[in-house]
Amino acid sequence: MNIPMEPIRLAGLLTVQMLPKAVVDFTTLAAIGAPILAVILEITAKARKKIFYDKLAQQVTALSLILYTLFILCIGGAAAYFCQKLPWLKDWFINPSSPVMMFYVTLAVALLGLIPYKYTWKALKKNKPAHVSLGILGMLGGTASIHVATVIMKQFFTMQTQSATPEVPQIPFYTHFCQMPDNASLCLAGIYLIMALSFAATASGFYLVLRRNKDDFGRDYYKFSLPVISRCALAPTIVLLTAVAGVIYYMVNPNFDLLYKDLTSAVTLGSSLFLILVCCAVWVVTWKSETPMRHKIGLSFAPFLIIIAHAALLGGAMKVYLTMAQ
Repeated sequence: MNIPMEPIRLAGLLTVQMLPKAVVDFTTLAAIGAPILAVILEITAKARKKIFYDKLAQQVTALSLILYTLFILCIGGAAAYFCQKLPWLKDWFINPSSPVMMFYVTLAVALLGLIPYKYTWKALKKNKPAHVSLGILGMLGGTASIHVATVIMKQFFTMQTQSATPEVPQIPFYTHFCQMPDNASLCLAGIYLIMALSFAATASGFYLVLRRNKDDFGRDYYKFSLPVISRCALAPTIVLLTAVAGVIYYMVNPNFDLLYKDLTSAVTLGSSLFLILVCCAVWVVTWKSETPMRHKIGLSFAPFLIIIAHAALLGGAMKVYLTMAQ
């Protein structure tokens, strides 16, 4: 049996090329999704009167600040790199009229809610509505960033089709966000939001294992928290798989035989699906296990597998798009 090695090599190359973007995507979206997860857990703790949900929410909140720090470093580093390569791009990051200013606003709102949310946990222990409100503020700032990012990308790439060096529109930056987004933008933002929840829960599983000795809350806590966080990762990932499959089907339909002819795309997308299913298997086993800490190796590797799967998905989608554009 002859195995076609060239499509496999090209699939690997596409995945490697997309890895930097996949790392930035994972860090960024996990940072945005973590406060949502923390708020849901804190509300659940109050509703079910289970302290372990509250402790888990505290750990996820601590992780969210770490992720936001990495998020800022990643975005700042990427901006510095591209401004060095394309000097005209600098104006998009510093011009007061640039739509990027709205991204700074939403980021500031997220941090204004998230920082006091993290550090007033004990002080507002008996005033949960006020504390949850801070978390919701951080959550809304993050989710607004998703919408803002999609609008900025659409605006920028539309202008770039007209000019290789598009200038910042000389209108107030907030006017770009006054119109209702179209269906494509809403679909993209929805997928990003689901991805944010999936990535946040995946990172949280790794964080719990990493902090096991530092934040030792006892065996009963980890027997409780690891299955919970595994379910939190599994559910949005399954929804995400369905959504991505729908988008890919929409892209190639009615030329679905394209995937059979383009082996590089098929291998890349298939590899992404396989890695995601491996992570889902880890989460299911952890969820059902009586001794979930025994699966700490799988939980530790899950974020890295998800990043590689995301890179493969980006590479495969790009290859499908370029093949269809020919």
